[in-house]
Amino acid sequence: MKILFLIMVNVSLSFTSDVLIHSKTGLMWQDNAAVQYVQKNWQGALDFCEKLHLAGHDDWRLPSIKELENVIELSKIREKSKDGFKHVAVPTYYWSSTPHDSSQDFAWIMNFTRGYAYNNYKTYERYVRCVRGEKILSTKESK
Repeated sequence: MKILFLIMVNVSLSFTSDVLIHSKTGLMWQDNAAVQYVQKNWQGALDFCEKLHLAGHDDWRLPSIKELENVIELSKIREKSKDGFKHVAVPTYYWSSTPHDSSQDFAWIMNFTRGYAYNNYKTYERYVRCVRGEKILSTKESK
């Protein structure tokens, strides 16, 4: 019985290391090895997050561009300390759930290295980092 308990404790500890909680927003971010390797087109990224089961949660979603802008500081902190994301792809273009205003063919992506948002064809494959918690909208999305 003691062995089973120790195994259960180890499993739960590994789950918690696969996420990062942003202290300012309270959002829980996916931070497992998949964020360095999984690339999808925009619809595939939306679907991937919707189906993700991680750290005992199944309510993951693709973040808005505003959420990615708010969390970009975590990747900069990572460069200076052991805090922040453990896993970041290079090059670091991650999809947001925010479609571009001018064309239904484009959506916003975030470059974690430079800290800039760009628009990109939804058919291109980019990296995926999911989030959970109350959605933070940009002014464009709140209309």
